[in-house]
Amino acid sequence: MLFVRPRFLGDVCLTLPAVDAALAACPGARAAYVTEAPLTPLLAGDPRFDKVFSVPARPTLGETLSLVRELRAFAPDVAFDFFCNPRSAVWTRASGARVRVGYPNKGWRSALYTHHARPRVLSSTLFHAASVESLGWPAPKQAVSPRLQRNEAARDEARAALRESGVPDGARLVGMHPGARWPTRRWAPERFAQLAARVLATHADAFLLVTAGPGESDMARAVLASLPAGRSHLIESWPLARFVALQSLCAVFVCGDSGPLHTAVAVGTPTLGLMSRNRPAMFFPYPESDGHRAYWSRVECSPCDRDECGDLRCLTRLTVDGAWTHLESMLAASATR
Repeated sequence: MLFVRPRFLGDVCLTLPAVDAALAACPGARAAYVTEAPLTPLLAGDPRFDKVFSVPARPTLGETLSLVRELRAFAPDVAFDFFCNPRSAVWTRASGARVRVGYPNKGWRSALYTHHARPRVLSSTLFHAASVESLGWPAPKQAVSPRLQRNEAARDEARAALRESGVPDGARLVGMHPGARWPTRRWAPERFAQLAARVLATHADAFLLVTAGPGESDMARAVLASLPAGRSHLIESWPLARFVALQSLCAVFVCGDSGPLHTAVAVGTPTLGLMSRNRPAMFFPYPESDGHRAYWSRVECSPCDRDECGDLRCLTRLTVDGAWTHLESMLAASATR
């Protein structure tokens, strides 16, 4: 069985409930996942997959032919294309899988699939589950959180790195990730800082970890600037596997609408999603019973699909008081776990 989703950290996570459903329908099936090279550490060592195929973001003809040879050697019977762009459609067809699932209304790409998924739901996880359902297999009908395999070696690395940085053993770690690729998904650093200050003032055992990926250092440092150095620390550009392991060590994690939001959920950390342009029912479809909370303020122009906008009321209406209402209850729950 082959699963294809080349890009975007959060989107790979959103496919995992569909992966679980497909594997549950075919006990003992060998499975492989195709994704771009920067994301392969997310799935490396995951017992669900016999093979994780790593592809460059812009593969050459030679690299494409090499991938096709590897896919042919793996010889899947069934392939799911969760992306349906020209490359992923060709890879799916070239894999040799007899059954190929994709989406309709994609022009020539749709002709490369034997079955078409027809989602009729808002939830992104259930959207992908429709691909499994198109084969007549059981699929989730309710919101399901994705799950990632915990990498114990990476968790040990994260613990050691925290210890070397002076983070005390036994501290209740609270993670915050202020960065996001697009302005319409970035809550203001000063609001993250005010929220962090409330955490530290209310919980004597709390320690703030502010995380940043490439190009996000300034935002993270702006959050840290007003926080006590002895109770906060910057985690910057860690390798993906160690970063996700760090998230699994946190009591709670706070993030805007970006990839780390979904990886935090997938490792089982109660996560507060600060949702701006995108409605939670679609892009944060995670059950509150798993400890997750979405904070969203519907405004006159939402939801929308803009990455950049001169009117960010969808973000400015997310207040520190409103976020604290959610986070306070999450921290209280974490103390009893």
